[in-house]
Amino acid sequence: MFNRLINLTKKIMYKDLEVRSYVVTRIVPSQIKETVFFCSGNKQIDVSQRHCMICLDPFSVAIWLSPEQYADGISEKPFLLFKKNGRKKAILHLNLIESTTEENDTLLLYKAERPATFQLNPLIRFITLSFFLRNRSSSLRERKLIAALYSYPRKIIAVSYKEEGYCNIFPMDIEGHIPGSNLYILGLRNSNFTLKKILEQKKLLVADTSNADIGTIYSLGRHQSVSPPPIASFPFSTSNSELFKFPVPGFSSSYKELEIIRSRNMGYHMLLVGRILNEVNTVAEPASLCHLHLFEFVHSGYEKISNAGYN
Repeated sequence: MFNRLINLTKKIMYKDLEVRSYVVTRIVPSQIKETVFFCSGNKQIDVSQRHCMICLDPFSVAIWLSPEQYADGISEKPFLLFKKNGRKKAILHLNLIESTTEENDTLLLYKAERPATFQLNPLIRFITLSFFLRNRSSSLRERKLIAALYSYPRKIIAVSYKEEGYCNIFPMDIEGHIPGSNLYILGLRNSNFTLKKILEQKKLLVADTSNADIGTIYSLGRHQSVSPPPIASFPFSTSNSELFKFPVPGFSSSYKELEIIRSRNMGYHMLLVGRILNEVNTVAEPASLCHLHLFEFVHSGYEKISNAGYN
């Protein structure tokens, strides 16, 4: 009886939209309508393209500031403000973990705390987080943090690595390229077997998912990285990259070859800072599959991407 009531309530609230934390959409960067501001004292800096997630336990973010942006200093109680068309969508308070300098810019690592979301209405948010999305692997606080962090579209990329007798391609969305810089940030799970190899060889390739099928991408995520399947068995073609000769998925329109220059254990994830050694783009502005939280997706105008069995 309770499950019937839950399902009926879902239908009333979300109609035909499947109720999951993440909705997958495909977006060209210039189509993104959301903005993220780093708020410190009286300053409000647009960091939409200068921030990314780096760890999900503890929930952490990285923010890059130019010398001019950092010149006046940072307050002790900064926060991230997510907005769309001038309307507040979410807030995340920040607690500083570390501050370093990379190529003149300041890299700030923060633990995310005290999340708040403002999409839809309070009752729908409460019912959704407390009942619809409830599971054994996450607390209500963690689900609130996910809702806030994914109030901005998180690009899904394909990571490629190859060495003698071993090759793996897997997806991830904890990443960020800082426009105007030669640097790329990634957060890889410490349980990822390929991570050990990447840290040893200090190189990897990241490719976009501009023409990828979501079913294929999710299936790549299930591969056991200790013994991944042979590349020839994948349902897409590959070519060799120019510099490392790593496999580039046929569904990609661009790729970057990275040299890892720094790593830091953040908890569940390992932070990697990479320097771009080579970049290839076949289109001016490639689209990408993106994860967006259910709250932000509703009424967003973005198109949901689905695939049989992977909705």
